[in-house]
Amino acid sequence: MRVTELQTFGVLTNNLARARARGLEFQQQVSTGKLVRQPSDDPSAFNHIALDKASLAAIEQRKRNIVFGQTRLDLSDTALSNAMTSLSRVQQLAVQFRNDTNSAADRVIGAKEVRQLFAQLQQTANMELNNQPIFTGTSTHGRATGLAITTPLTLTNGSNDTLTVMVDGTTSGTIDLTAGTESLTGAQLAARVQSRINADTALTNAGKSVTVTFEDNRLSITSDLNGSQSTVRVTGGLAHAAVGFAGGSETTGGAPFALTATVTSALGNTGGALAGQGRVVDDNAATLDDYVIRFTSPGTYDVMNVTAPVTTSRGASNTGGVAVRDAGMVDAAQLTLHNYQIQFTSPTQYSVVDQTTSTTLSSGNTYVTGEAISFAGLRVVLANGQQGGPQTGDTFSVSLSPRNVLTNQTYAPGSEISFEGIRMTLANGSGGPATGDLFSVVSGLQYQGDAGVHAIEVGTGQTVPTNVAGSRAFIEGGVDIFAEVKQLVSALRGNYRLGISGALGQLNQGVSQIAAIQGEVGATSNRLTASAAQLEEAKSFFIKTLSETEDVDLAKAISDLTLQQYAIEAASRTLTKVFENSLLNYI
Repeated sequence: MRVTELQTFGVLTNNLARARARGLEFQQQVSTGKLVRQPSDDPSAFNHIALDKASLAAIEQRKRNIVFGQTRLDLSDTALSNAMTSLSRVQQLAVQFRNDTNSAADRVIGAKEVRQLFAQLQQTANMELNNQPIFTGTSTHGRATGLAITTPLTLTNGSNDTLTVMVDGTTSGTIDLTAGTESLTGAQLAARVQSRINADTALTNAGKSVTVTFEDNRLSITSDLNGSQSTVRVTGGLAHAAVGFAGGSETTGGAPFALTATVTSALGNTGGALAGQGRVVDDNAATLDDYVIRFTSPGTYDVMNVTAPVTTSRGASNTGGVAVRDAGMVDAAQLTLHNYQIQFTSPTQYSVVDQTTSTTLSSGNTYVTGEAISFAGLRVVLANGQQGGPQTGDTFSVSLSPRNVLTNQTYAPGSEISFEGIRMTLANGSGGPATGDLFSVVSGLQYQGDAGVHAIEVGTGQTVPTNVAGSRAFIEGGVDIFAEVKQLVSALRGNYRLGISGALGQLNQGVSQIAAIQGEVGATSNRLTASAAQLEEAKSFFIKTLSETEDVDLAKAISDLTLQQYAIEAASRTLTKVFENSLLNYI
């Protein structure tokens, strides 16, 4: 082969290779539908494609966020609607039984329905989505809540300076709160108790820790563990009475809204027995009623349900026209279970006398018709009748008529006392209980979630909260709805019309409170709907730009492929002709 023929053969071979490479490229474009598949195809276009795909991925994630957030908000809206329905029924019952045409027996029947509506409200407030309560914030913690104390509180080494606690089932060693004598404010006391508990070796080795706060003049020790295994109990120590834990309540972190049983020792107790925190162990058995444990001797006690009617009677020798209009129990922790008498020392003044102890509780009180007279956890309303007001010497006897729950029970120091879904302990402190000592157990409900926010990203630097803390909706929004429904139950069972009216007024505000939260949920839901529409528009834009940059013009690509196939065929024939005329063909 001559040099000229070699060059010609080389050029034709290269042309054929290039044509085949070009044909393969067109074939891949037709088969994939993509113009740019790798950086070498077009570096600038490939960079734009990568950015567009990242934007589309972010949009898809944000759309998924919105779907989940919308689900949470829709469930919250449904729950709040259910709460409104329940609360409206409670209102209807309050209006119905406020009327004096209802007897005490009628009101007791009404209380049963209200109690079930309370349970329904609690169930609604504890509603879950994917095993996560929708009104809990971000976590739920068990806690021990103490009784109200006066601050600043003086702690003295060796006198009232130690605690022992159980956190999530792990018992601490002896926790020393001070090495000398210190006077601490509420905030300082909370910080001290928290730091010393969290420094305890037994607890730190088990990975346990707590957060301590001081609110409403009470210490609250909260486990940092989330969920039903989260518990705190103050079990002893020289300081446990001083810091408010000779009583109080204990809950687990199993639900954001938990029933409580707060134990309080009566101020008049003469014995040395100390109470532990009360706890509700069976929501279904809990009645929402309040109780008193009364020691009939140092070794025996009775448990009495004090959510009961207050009995009043007009003195047989009364000459005035005043009459009892209403009476009820308003504070179980203040009860003494004594018999009392309101004695008019003049037509305008009266005294309150404890007939059980023959002591005068108050004297020189100014009488105002229709105004409540409150003493020892009871409230009586006297009002003038058609025959006028009171006269000197008029009397009215007042007493509570509790229901026996347990009678003649044997006291065993440190043993649990259980009744109607509630459990607590009494133990000897400076001594055992004395005859007549009282311990009240007040039912209630507390929120033990947090104020955490479930926020979702809907745009660059844009997040939207998709939850409402239950405390705002049901407890701290101006009206404690659960407390008011509980008050209504108590007022109905106690045949206390003023209590029914008071609860009704608060419940009316409670309806507005829930409606306002529901409006917030609706507004947030609308925002997510608008955000979803905007994301859909953005998605369409990026899909379009991505297609313009990445996708091939299929008709053109097929045409180019066809032409390239002709070119390959032509180059092959040319190369064949050149080879036929070459000397190599004859060798």
